[in-house]
Amino acid sequence: MTFRTPPQCVACAHFRSPLDTDGGGPEQTCDVFPDRIPDAIWWNRADHRQPYAGDGGVRWEPRDAGAVFPDWAVAKPSDSV
Repeated sequence: MTFRTPPQCVACAHFRSPLDTDGGGPEQTCDVFPDRIPDAIWWNRADHRQPYAGDGGVRWEPRDAGAVFPDWAVAKPSDSV
């Protein structure tokens, strides 16, 4: 059995799961990327606390008060999809 590190997005206030919408598409989306979260962010290859093309200056924010960016979401060179 393999384990994939969850995306940083699931801990972000801007994340919108298809389960959160009324029949939305199958793609994971957010307020910043309403059509589709870029793979580099979704697969933790880019830390979205940092600027990312097209984010309009809106970046990762904690989903819950007092939460911090998840250490498990920081990509390591040996991580693979």
